[in-house]
Amino acid sequence: MASSSTPQRRRLTLTSAEKVAADDNLLKQIFIRLPPKPLFSFKTVSERWFNLISDPYVVGDWIPPNSPSSFYFRRYSSPFSPDIEFNHISVNGIVNSSVPVSLNLFDEPDGVKILQSCNGLLLISSSWPSADSVHTRYYVLNATTKKYSMIPRPNNGDNRNFLVSMNLAFDPAISLHYKVVAFRSRKWNSPNFRIAIYYSETQTWVFSEKSFTLSENIVVDNGVFLNGKIHWPRCYSKESTCYDVNRDEFLPLPMPSCLKKVPVFFGECGGHLRLIECYKRCGRRFDVLELENDYSEWVVKYRVDLQMGVSAFPEMIRPCPGRFPTYGVDVLCFLGSEVGGDLCLMLYIPFKVICYNFKDRSFRKVCDLKLLPADVGNIQFCRFLAIYPCMETIFDV
Repeated sequence: MASSSTPQRRRLTLTSAEKVAADDNLLKQIFIRLPPKPLFSFKTVSERWFNLISDPYVVGDWIPPNSPSSFYFRRYSSPFSPDIEFNHISVNGIVNSSVPVSLNLFDEPDGVKILQSCNGLLLISSSWPSADSVHTRYYVLNATTKKYSMIPRPNNGDNRNFLVSMNLAFDPAISLHYKVVAFRSRKWNSPNFRIAIYYSETQTWVFSEKSFTLSENIVVDNGVFLNGKIHWPRCYSKESTCYDVNRDEFLPLPMPSCLKKVPVFFGECGGHLRLIECYKRCGRRFDVLELENDYSEWVVKYRVDLQMGVSAFPEMIRPCPGRFPTYGVDVLCFLGSEVGGDLCLMLYIPFKVICYNFKDRSFRKVCDLKLLPADVGNIQFCRFLAIYPCMETIFDV
């Protein structure tokens, strides 16, 4: 009797894994904590898992990453080149292939370019000339799912306005829907703007009745979206500006000093606005500045000493006859997070991408990358047009 009852008892006893797999609520709690790629793979396990992962609860409560894990680097010989491709690079090396990839998923004849990256979504445009003008189409792309939506041009019947720039505003912690903020002007070089906002939830444009005048030396392209505001740096001034999307108004933004050039880095990192000023290429040290939460002032968050990486990467040093050696390092972007202890500053040295880890202050090689002089020039002088940090996300566009 004992031997015949033992198998029956074993069949009635579930393992821990089987208990988890049988509990829908517990599975949902696991799913909302998974990265996008394994989450998408698990949809193929069974119809039940597909329905659970597609459940609005899972989508709405999914916990997005709090920092980018990769970046797209734009490769082209000139701003007007129709052949635009990208290297996709993570902290572990080049993603998928060492060959630059195209993001032209839309079959645009002249290719596409990234205008902005915002919490996993990319704002992309494609332009082509006609007999009397240049036409542009805009898209919002989820680079993880490769799904996209075309954004109609803002048109309220007033054809006298030029569309100067578009900026993406998306914060999944606040809403699963994104906004696109368009700056329009009566004259192409005019500092006077009107605002139109596209709401993805309703797929409609709302036109502001207000008119804004921006100070000189503020370029309203590729703004940094954080705390419901779009931020831009400003040179030759101790104050710049930011636009509050919800309140439809511009607010003052302090600058750390009178910048004479576009900052080496100006962007969001770990929920804070950070800036690296232009540093002398002969200097071995530079500071990473962080804006206080109350927007009162910039403080030094980190100090980076390039000399600590020279032993591992002697090509950092570029000899100058008759002068002190110079440090040939170009800042790319921040990847990782302080919470996870893997916050890194991605750097380019001749023919390599390396990273500096803020926790242990170490340098390591990420990948080989041979750039043309024009590509290096884009990093040094137009970094905001060449580097686009990106994180994986499941949200629809």
